Amino acid sequence: MTSLVSSYGYLGIFIAAFAETIFPPIPSELIFPLAGFVGFKSNFTYLETFLMAASGAVGATIGAIVIYLISFKIGRLAIIKIGKYVFVSEKKIEAAEKWFEKYGIYAVFLGRMAPGVRELISVPAGIARMPLAKFVIFTFFGSLIWSVILVFAGYFLGNSWDSLSETLSEYFPIMSVILLLSIGIVILSYVYYGKRRNRIKN
Repeated sequence: MTSLVSSYGYLGIFIAAFAETIFPPIPSELIFPLAGFVGFKSNFTYLETFLMAASGAVGATIGAIVIYLISFKIGRLAIIKIGKYVFVSEKKIEAAEKWFEKYGIYAVFLGRMAPGVRELISVPAGIARMPLAKFVIFTFFGSLIWSVILVFAGYFLGNSWDSLSETLSEYFPIMSVILLLSIGIVILSYVYYGKRRNRIKN
């Protein structure tokens, strides 16, 4: 997978992101920073590096749509049975379902940035028959934020990538939690004050 990103650039990260979404054991936490490192070595501009991240977001979104449509079509029980063959346990699927129950459609946006949830959040969205257009929009922008952060992390690490990759893998879950909490607070504040304004108007 790493050679795919190194050899084919935009197309490579598109395929890698698609595969990572379809087959969860592939870690995006290493694929996307590697793409940024490749961009650094290739003297990419910031725009070219962003386009690489966007390619990853598109690949992840298309992969998520596939999972969404399968879940939409065959339902929860069949998904659980299939999950066993791709190293996805029922416990992981239930964790994604709890996210969806708690945050509703916003779970798709937030879930695309949460390790352990991002690969599976399409399942409850499909089972719940979330409108496809909303699913695609939330999935793409959540995936874009995630890929931009990781790709540029690899880009700015530059020659330090080899020595810092292990540290990044170790602390990235903590960074992700902080990022998610920040975004969650913004969204909840927006929803709360939006409802409050509506009450005042009424």
